[in-house]
This record gives sequence, structure tokens and C-alpha cells, in this order.
Amino acid sequence: MAVYESHPLAADYPSLRLLELDLTSDAANTDDTIIHATMETYDFRDAPEYEALSYTWGTQDESESIKLNGQLFSVTPNLLEALRQLCLNQRENGKSKRKLWIDAISINQSNNPEKSQQVMQMKEIYANASQVLMWTGKPDDLTGIAFDTLERFSAEDGTRDGSATYRDILDTVEERRAAIHRFIQRPYFHRAWVVQEVVAARTAIVLCGSFSISFVRLNNAVERMTGSGFIPFSMATSNVTYIGMWRSHFLERDGPNREEILGLRLIMDSRDRKATDPRDKVYSLRGIANDVLAAGITVDYDKSIERVYTDCAKHVLKTRPDLRVISAVAARHRTESSFLLPSWVPNWDGSKYGGGILQRYYRFKPASFFCAAGASKPRVTMTESSDTISLEGIRLDTIERVIRIKSILAARDANSFSVTGASLREMAADVASSETYAFTGEPLWKAFFRTLTGDRTALSPRIHDDYRAKFLASVHDWQFDSEGAGQEISAGAWAEISKSIGAIIEDKDMFLTAKGYLGLAQEGFQTGDIVCILCGGDTPFLLRQATLPNGGEFRLQSECYVHGVMDGEMMTGRESDHLESFSIE
Repeated sequence: MAVYESHPLAADYPSLRLLELDLTSDAANTDDTIIHATMETYDFRDAPEYEALSYTWGTQDESESIKLNGQLFSVTPNLLEALRQLCLNQRENGKSKRKLWIDAISINQSNNPEKSQQVMQMKEIYANASQVLMWTGKPDDLTGIAFDTLERFSAEDGTRDGSATYRDILDTVEERRAAIHRFIQRPYFHRAWVVQEVVAARTAIVLCGSFSISFVRLNNAVERMTGSGFIPFSMATSNVTYIGMWRSHFLERDGPNREEILGLRLIMDSRDRKATDPRDKVYSLRGIANDVLAAGITVDYDKSIERVYTDCAKHVLKTRPDLRVISAVAARHRTESSFLLPSWVPNWDGSKYGGGILQRYYRFKPASFFCAAGASKPRVTMTESSDTISLEGIRLDTIERVIRIKSILAARDANSFSVTGASLREMAADVASSETYAFTGEPLWKAFFRTLTGDRTALSPRIHDDYRAKFLASVHDWQFDSEGAGQEISAGAWAEISKSIGAIIEDKDMFLTAKGYLGLAQEGFQTGDIVCILCGGDTPFLLRQATLPNGGEFRLQSECYVHGVMDGEMMTGRESDHLESFSIE
């Protein structure tokens, strides 16, 4: 494009392009008047004050035009709306000059080397902006109510959780709740790039048409809304509050858990976010990742998606003292992706990933909840020239029976699950004739129940069902240990248990091994699959033996829960006598 050829970026020092909106036309007030802007290139080290725009590209099937340095330049409809609003705001505020950095304009998107170079310095671009403008889109009929509600909850009301504010708005609570739900579910908050753009910002301002609120106040408001019970914790609320959490850890260089939260967990916790280019599920986080993770991510848009994901996984395996990166692998049959990834490499672009055995814990706390491999460290062999890796561990057993637990528990409406003490005993009896689980010495029905739930511990009842980890923990243990297998638990409690089980086993089946181990894993495994404990693994894994084109002998299916081996019982210091090398591709 001629506009980029006449304003090239420097090759030997950091530089950027900034544009300035022309306020002499009526473009801000009418939809049929074209916006005019000029663009210049600056040395990044002495660039003038500028603002950076954060927004969603939106549909690229349609385009609008602006005049950039006198030439027609295509932009998406959502970007055009943002530019019109910024022109209007600028006039109302009496600003004569306003310089902006906007990725779709400031970067030549058809030039991969330039795009790669600019993305490598994206953190600095947003961090050095006077403020980041978070354009969430045009307002609707509920936007005013939503912003009024956000302002109310962000203000101090004498309570820690905003409960006083909640009481004050009870007369209009339904309308306000609907307005907030609609606002936080806007596509902007689901976008992958938003994370770095807001986390790295000095100051971030949320814009929706002419409405505005600082991101700090937005984050505080959403936290207090969920804390007071005004709205439940959900994917939509976490899309806001996780950014606030990451921002806090990013800015506090010596904060507790910073390295873990801004490492692999950063990629895991943001995998549900959307990116037009799947490579950006990794690239968009480089700038705010901890130094160890960032060192392994070199932005290069000439690399394939498969290469980007595989190189990232290799780097994580080399630099972490565990195997959590392969715990993030989802069973391949559950994804619609056509990516040809090695079986041990997570597909970060996978959608609707319910989370494995480890990840449902990992979202809440960086510490390990399981230690199937005990204190052992990963024993990994890999080369730069091959994507086949070798992992050492022990072969625990093979799967003898697949238990389709969802169909067994399905209630008459086929959309819910029904669990009672009697049904637990019946299901356990169907699995084995013994009344005792040999590997722990506990009643078989209890081992069955603990396997069914992944042996989880109770969390706040306000946590959304999609993220609820083990319910019915120590607070109910005495009831389960008593004679009658849970008969003292009320029908209402069993209904809640059934609801939570439905969320946990949505994408999972149980299994029974040849030796009698009970297990739980993502659906898709089959009889004959191998259950193994790999050195350094928090959980056991399922492998499938196969003859593979690059010399590997196994494909990784997924992590799994196996009752009685989750605390290192099989790794007693004598495991070196039984270690086996598994070649996985």
C-alpha cells in the first residue's frame, strides 16, 4: 500500500505509526461523511503523547472507508464507529490534537515481517500510551442503565462485597441485572488481545458510545456484583475480573504467585478467548507473560499454527518442573480443528473445552491438588528436529471397561442427572462384586463416588456450575461414613449433588482397569488404552499404542483421575526399577 511505502517503519530502531483525526469535517456527526486522518512515523523513543485503541475488528466481510493521508483506506464497520465517536468526544472536550495508535491502521497487516516486529513490541506500545481506550461498541437501549449500575457498585457503600448497594437497587434489580448481563457479554470482553492491551496499560477507559468508566472501576464493580449475589460468577464475569487479576500481578513485580499466574496458567486460563488468527492465542500474551515463558515465544507470522503451538509446548516442557502443559491436551475428537498437532501439544484454539481433571482445580489455585508422580521430576527427551517426545514413567494398567456414566445417571428429561445413595450402591455393585475398593480399603460405593467427582473439595455455592469443583467434601464426610451410605443427606442436597455432577461429567466417562482401578477421563478413550504415571505428572495419563509415521509408539489421549494413585502411592522410591520410556507423537 502506498500509504505504508511513504511512511515506512525504521529497520534499526523501534518505531511506530500514529494517526491524527481531522476535526474540520462533519464526519463525527453524520454517517455519510468520510473521516479524514493523517499518519506519520515516529521514533518510539521520542514519540509524542498518544492514546492506543483497544477494540474488536468485528466482521471483515463488510468494510467502510476513511481518507488516510488523502487516500481511501478500508476499515471495519466497528472501527469506523469508534473513530466517529472519538471525533465527537474530541470536539466536545475541546481538544485540537489527538494522536492515536490503532493496530489495523498503524501496522501493515499484509506484511508479515512488519506485523511480527510490531507485535513483539505491542506491550511497550500499550504501556507507553497516555491511556488505552477500550471501545466496546455502539450503545443500546440498556447501556445507560448498565453504566449507572456499574458506577453504583464501584462506589464505596460501607460493605466489602457491595451488599448495601444491592439492597438499595432492589426495586429495579431485574432491569439492571439484564443490562449488566448484556453489557459484559459483548464480544469485546471475549477477545484474546484485550488481555495484553488492558493489563499493560497505564490507564484504561471503557467506552460504549458516549458512556465511559475506568477499567479499575469496572473491575471493582463486577467483583462486588458477584460478591453480593447481584449476578452469579460466570464466564462473562470472569472475562472481566481475570483481566483485573492479571493486571494486578503484572504491575506487582514481586507479588506472590506472579510467576505461576503469568506463566503457563495465563495461556490455560485464557484459552476460551477469541482470536481471528489462532496464532494470536499465544502471541497476544507474550508481552505480559513472565520472563521464562516470554523468552520462548518469538512472534513470526510466517510460521504455521502447528509450529507456533508445538514450539510453545516444547519450551514449556523444557522450563517447567511438571507436565501441566500436556494436562491441557483435550481429546482430539472433541475439537473441530483441522490442525495437525502432535498428540501431546494442546490446541489453544479449541473451543468449548470443559477442562480436564487437573484444570478444574488449576483455575482456582496455582498449587497442585494432585501429585500422582510423587516428588519425581519430568524425564523428557526431545530434539529440535523432531516433534516426537519421550517421557519416562510407569505403566499402571490397561482399560478393561468403559463406563458411560452420563447415560446411566440421565434422568427422564435427558438433560439432567439423578444421584442418590441407593443409585451409588447399585452402580458400584455393577462395577465389581466386592464391597471394598482394594486399593484404598474404603467401601466400593464411596470409591465410586469419589472417582465420579474427581475427589474434589467444596467451593463457594456462588461459583457457577461450569466451574464448580468437588462438592460434598469434609462437611458431609461423616454422613457418608455412617451406615446407610448417605441416607442422612436430604433430597434437596442430593438434587444439588446431581446438578454439580452433571456439570463435572459433561465431557467425561468412567473406566475400570484390568486390575480393578476406577478412573475418570475425557470421553473418547477405549478398552486397551494404557493408564500410565509419567514422571513429574500431577495426574496419570491415558496413552494409545499405535504405529506412527515419525517413529512414535503412542498417542496421548488425555490426563485422567485414577482412584488410589493420585497422591504418589505408586512412586515410592522404587519406581526406577519399573520406569519405561514412552515415545509419543
